[in-house]
Amino acid sequence: MEPTILNFNPKKYKFREWACEALGVTCLERIHEIERIKTLNRSPTTNQLSQYFPEIEDSYRSFVLELLGDMVSGISSYQSPPSFRFHYCGRSSSVFHRDRDFGVEDGRINVWVPLTSVWGENSLWLESDIGAKNYKPIVLKLGQALIFDGVNLGHGSMINTTDSTRVSFDFRFLPGLGPAMATSY
Repeated sequence: MEPTILNFNPKKYKFREWACEALGVTCLERIHEIERIKTLNRSPTTNQLSQYFPEIEDSYRSFVLELLGDMVSGISSYQSPPSFRFHYCGRSSSVFHRDRDFGVEDGRINVWVPLTSVWGENSLWLESDIGAKNYKPIVLKLGQALIFDGVNLGHGSMINTTDSTRVSFDFRFLPGLGPAMATSY
């Protein structure tokens, strides 16, 4: 599968508004200035947004099934809850890897949904072809998501040298005949 940018309506899927409310902020891009938030969200897998996921679970399920289901002719299973991530200014958030390096089986597809605009060093970097290691940053704005083969394509984050923190979520799904089942993956 070629990396694909999916456009969606952020007024229908209010993930950014939800994140701001859950964190008690008006601007996600500046949360690196708030020590209370940085302290609560140090782990890439356990953070403050995870505990509030039930508030948007129905919207998330709709996002997965309506937008992605049509694109790939059905979803067999999908990750729920997704992984919420914070990529603060001055910090790196992940090593470059392929998901298969961590035991993820072939056929699963990654979806990355930034809740802030992303570019350059605050973005996800992705190689163009399997094994190419020619990583380039993905440029997206609110209302866009990246769908890609994270099992086989290398991806990761650089040290964020921008003045904008990135807040995002990501998940994997398995295309196929439904009904779609939510799993923890």
